[in-house]
Amino acid sequence: MIRRPPRSTLDRSSAASDVYKRQCQHNYYKNMKVNQHSIIKKYLKLSKLRVVELLLVTTVPSMIISIYGMPPLSLVIYTLSGGTLLAISANVMNQVFEVETDKLMQRTADRPIVTGEISKINGVIYSIFCGVSGFIILYTLATPLSAFIALSANFFYVFIYTLILKPRTNQNIVIGGASGAAPVLIGWTATGSELETGPWVLFLLVFMWTPAHFWALSIENKSDYKNAQFPMLPNEESHKRTCIFIAIYSCSTVLISLVAAPILQLGMVYLIVSILFGINLMYKSFNLYKEKIKPINYFVFSNTYLAVIFISIVGDVLWTLRSI
Repeated sequence: MIRRPPRSTLDRSSAASDVYKRQCQHNYYKNMKVNQHSIIKKYLKLSKLRVVELLLVTTVPSMIISIYGMPPLSLVIYTLSGGTLLAISANVMNQVFEVETDKLMQRTADRPIVTGEISKINGVIYSIFCGVSGFIILYTLATPLSAFIALSANFFYVFIYTLILKPRTNQNIVIGGASGAAPVLIGWTATGSELETGPWVLFLLVFMWTPAHFWALSIENKSDYKNAQFPMLPNEESHKRTCIFIAIYSCSTVLISLVAAPILQLGMVYLIVSILFGINLMYKSFNLYKEKIKPINYFVFSNTYLAVIFISIVGDVLWTLRSI
């Protein structure tokens, strides 16, 4: 006759089994959350949002000045969302195409596609998804014209700049800067405004600002670009000559910012800010030529300069509307 274990023993065994199952489930869900968080971090890194954020600083002020007032908050959100997604799409596809050269540069060697954390095919899928989503948002919730401008900027950056200009000419960023200036036109047309002289002046402002800004960063990363065999200006010209080009484009940017005042009917708030920061930008470029400051100092200030110029547009409009 088989002896059955006491009931208390069975209960203890069953309780221990339940505890073990619950512990396993807890560990499973905990690991799943950690993995999900890790995947999100990788895709955020792939998106290069730090590059996107400054471009979007130019979008909202362009929307405001296009109607000389505050656009609906919902329209601002739709425009920023669509523009961000299309910019992310371009950034990701750029990394897909440049994965081999990114391996050769210290600055880009830890990108998720380079390290294999995200596969190239997943990068392509993510890029297409963001691009299509951004286009649909702009087309349906903003305006069709803003959607097509954003899509054109996306294609220009990926196929013209990345595949044709960047590996072939040291003037790549001069022409390629057109894609970085597109958010001005996107913001302007998102409100339903037509492309008159005003938006093209703002476009030209960002277009002329971009090369000097990028060349300063290129000086800091000369060895990286040399390893990847990209013909950047600092690698093909002397430091002095590169700084001369930076100074030329800095002065051109400041002049265009001043021309923008009467064309966009901006007042003293904008004019004072643009003059003060413009003088400082030119002074930085002179000090860079004299090697009194490091290229990264110019690079950081040029970021600040562009943001302040466009924020001052908003400030000037709000100041004017205050007295109406």
